Amino acid sequence: MKPGIVSIYRYSIPFVRPVPVRGSSLNTRDGLIIGLQTQNGKYTGFGEIAPLPGLHEETLSEALEQCASLLPAIDLSFGDLSLDNAGKTLPDNLFPSVRTGIEMSLLNLQSVARETFPSFSGALHAKEKLPLNALLFGNTESVLAIATDHFQKGYRTFKLKVQARNPGLAVEQVLALHCAFGNDISLRLDSNRSFSLENACTFFNRIPANSIEYIEEPVANPYLIPEFFNRTGIHSALDESLWMTPGIWSDIPHDCLGGIVLKPSRIGSFSDTLRLALQAEEEKIPAIISSAYETGIGLGFYARLASIISAEPTPCGLDTFRQLSHDILFGSFHVEEGCLLSENTYRSSLNPDLSMLELVERWTL
Repeated sequence: MKPGIVSIYRYSIPFVRPVPVRGSSLNTRDGLIIGLQTQNGKYTGFGEIAPLPGLHEETLSEALEQCASLLPAIDLSFGDLSLDNAGKTLPDNLFPSVRTGIEMSLLNLQSVARETFPSFSGALHAKEKLPLNALLFGNTESVLAIATDHFQKGYRTFKLKVQARNPGLAVEQVLALHCAFGNDISLRLDSNRSFSLENACTFFNRIPANSIEYIEEPVANPYLIPEFFNRTGIHSALDESLWMTPGIWSDIPHDCLGGIVLKPSRIGSFSDTLRLALQAEEEKIPAIISSAYETGIGLGFYARLASIISAEPTPCGLDTFRQLSHDILFGSFHVEEGCLLSENTYRSSLNPDLSMLELVERWTL
């Protein structure tokens, strides 16, 4: 089976407040939605292509140009696709965000046409409740206010952004959260490779080791993560090193790791994301499926993936929808005691409100 019509839409959504991304701040989230429609117009599968400035190398304009030039010519067959082979007919030279978005649209089209869910051989039974980690950033007063509000809503895992340029603030916030909530919460930190080894050891040794679960990318050179662990006793999580430093996952000992953070749109395919997730799960290292501030279309798909890779899903990084001033779906996500309802979330993601999108390209295959 093949789609007969391809549509590309554009969106621009203001953030609720400026969002920090690798040393800069973003005020809006801009992206593309690709719609693959059957020839009879009965079924449409949507996917999201949304390179994030500071995270992806490709720009939104470059992603759109690649879609317009390649989509009319590539094989978009569906019917026997799974999460581990959805990109089997796609060219190797696609941008990561473009490949992920096309795979998503193909798998969603197959799902709506067959009334199934995206899956893979060996997938576990989907967990209905998917715990979230709430994102914290800003001044200490804001961080504590947001944490308190989310704690009252049932959240028990929090992720705090910290930067080497202001280590005093980071220490203050970690200690404030530990004082306010103690061991009732799990705290994850993310420094985006901003510390040198010496500064990281100095900083994190000022924090009680039992007050944090792990720190994402604590040092600029990820090969120093084992030494950081030896000197602090604090586990790390790999995130951008998975694509910025190819081979890091197999090159360092895994006893220093407390997780791997997987952003499918940056890793560049669901098969590679799934492979890393299953390898981590086999070693009992949490695989945290995380977003890059996508809309509900991307988040719903990621929620489906996160719900079937682990018998006990770890809190995932999909609470980013709260940073958008609005979404592009007809239905809204339901969070219950700090958990997404995975089936509801995925089903909602299949039905965008096209009136909120700008049509930029459409052609018949």
